[in-house]
Amino acid sequence: MTDGFVRLYRRDWTPEQVRRRVGRLAATGMVPGHPRTGRITAISGEWETMGEQVEMDREGLLAAMAGLGEKGFTFQYWMTDDEDADVVCTLRQAGDGVVVEDYGLDGFGGPVHRKGQDTVIRRLLAEFRATGPAAVGLVVDRWGPSQETDLDDIVTGGPTPVTITPELMVLRPEIARRHFEPGELVPFGDFLARDADGILALVPG
Repeated sequence: MTDGFVRLYRRDWTPEQVRRRVGRLAATGMVPGHPRTGRITAISGEWETMGEQVEMDREGLLAAMAGLGEKGFTFQYWMTDDEDADVVCTLRQAGDGVVVEDYGLDGFGGPVHRKGQDTVIRRLLAEFRATGPAAVGLVVDRWGPSQETDLDDIVTGGPTPVTITPELMVLRPEIARRHFEPGELVPFGDFLARDADGILALVPG
């Protein structure tokens, strides 16, 4: 078990873009409906029912994903090749039009067995690329030590320093250069990345 996560930061979170995101992930085998039962489940954030599954239909899910409020929205993706494997996704606003897609790596391998994590990370790196000009940044923390850091502020260009560095940070060039030495950075599309774990190699080219 792990408290690791992948956070994808983006703008232009419209209903059309939500459908595209869900459709592209589904094409890779990461779907909102359980592979055997077809059930689509959100995770309640209400005090009385905190953490409980709430069944939804597809249109209700897409509407909730697109219509983020202050509390955000949490639901489950499922892996079609393993009906017991799910990825908890929390969507929330980070301010100034930026939306955070936070994908949990819980249950996808510990410090030795990373292959499970990589099956999720690989998909999300490809999604980051597919986001195009709307992409703002991406963070991969395999084990979760940076959970208490204000990563939202760092990725969006705020003054918070990087004191605990996740395995991968993909940032706008001007932000990356503020936090890291040039020799620590490698290009990733229009971004610069500090990749301490060779994660970018999961997506060729």
